[in-house]
Amino acid sequence: MDVSQERLNDLVAAPSESLNVELKRWIDPFSLHGQAKIAIGCMALRNRNGGYMVIGIDDTTLAPDESNRPSNVTELFHPDVIQQIVSQFASDLFEVKVLFAHRDGALFPVFAVEEGVRVPVAAKRELMDGKRHLIRQDAVYFRTLRSSGIVSSSAATHGDWRDILDICFENREADIGRFLRRHLGPDNAILSDLNKGDPQPAFRRRVEGVLAHGDVRRRLAFESPEFSEQAARYSSSGAWSVALAFDPPRQADDSDREFLRKMASANPQYTGWPVWLDSSGLDPENRPRKKEGAWESVILSDRKVWIDHAEFQWVHARGEFYLWRVYQDDLSEKVEPGTALDLGLLAYRFAEAIAVGLAFAKAYDVPPGTQLGFLFRAENLSGRQARTWANPERYIPVRGRAYDDEIQGYTVLDSDTPVNAIAPYLQQAMAPIAGAFDGSEISSSILEYYVGRLVSRTM
Repeated sequence: MDVSQERLNDLVAAPSESLNVELKRWIDPFSLHGQAKIAIGCMALRNRNGGYMVIGIDDTTLAPDESNRPSNVTELFHPDVIQQIVSQFASDLFEVKVLFAHRDGALFPVFAVEEGVRVPVAAKRELMDGKRHLIRQDAVYFRTLRSSGIVSSSAATHGDWRDILDICFENREADIGRFLRRHLGPDNAILSDLNKGDPQPAFRRRVEGVLAHGDVRRRLAFESPEFSEQAARYSSSGAWSVALAFDPPRQADDSDREFLRKMASANPQYTGWPVWLDSSGLDPENRPRKKEGAWESVILSDRKVWIDHAEFQWVHARGEFYLWRVYQDDLSEKVEPGTALDLGLLAYRFAEAIAVGLAFAKAYDVPPGTQLGFLFRAENLSGRQARTWANPERYIPVRGRAYDDEIQGYTVLDSDTPVNAIAPYLQQAMAPIAGAFDGSEISSSILEYYVGRLVSRTM
């Protein structure tokens, strides 16, 4: 699990509540209500396969809760205090790491709950405030959208149990379909029926249309008086893009705020700056805007509060998603812009896009048999050298120089594909781009490492 200071700081710099991230205003761990919120929140995150509970951020305004800030933050939220609270109520013991994020010179406690749940965690005892139940004995708490339509930590309902069991089974590696896909790959003859053979040309054309439409919307935004000056900074930068479409499409002509809210809540936030980031907590100019029945966001920031970012998003309730993002290689001070591409970084981003797309499909309750088509693009490649500059210890067998300027990779998978089984599909998407570098190849077995690190949030 990623508990680096950079990851923690990202959680409070761009706060967003989701199924794997819970935001809470300041609470008192020594009060009954405070203990209930901590225990329920941590058990719910554990059953959701891990995540973060951030204290001191208003989950409605996404702003720091300054009016209730205690003077003794580190003492009040001591690791022993928090672990003892959780251990009192959790049927299975699990570790809760207590860390502190920084924002504007202030500390914010972050409880990091590890993934890996194999048996649902239930409350082994009740907690009462007079005649009122704060924690119910034997209740299984879960991060869910189902109980109220808003992401929350609450007792699991009948509609949540399939998700809970899927998470537990995946962690036990008991899903036979995932095992077969992982070891035989999506093109193996045994799995031809499961994967429906080659993607249909009509579906690919539709995904290509999403990419093209997203490009048009991005250019219009970047050329507008509001953003043209900022966008000019990135005119010579390289970027990667992804278009995602559901097949069949959802029946929606307009994208309402409920669609956007569910999208934000469903994002697992595998990284500190996730793909299809909920930008609602950023500056007004970065927040989602409703245009022509869809939502789009522009994030062009050279501030050093967390890191330089440049991206554009366009999403529609039909089940169409577009993202354009400048390479980290061209924003880092570690390498000269335009000279290198770390294929390991790109593998993480592509894997995250696939994993988040699967989470979106589940959140929108797409019908059985729905397919997800992903079209990835890497641009401004010509002259770049493949280098593992971000982390030399992460081996990826791509070497040489690229001479093509733009390459695309495409893959299709079923909406019920377990997230741990996406490596073969990631390999399909990565193969053409890796091949641009002196014919390099990446096997799905190597990409299993990247998928595992991403899903466990240990990048």
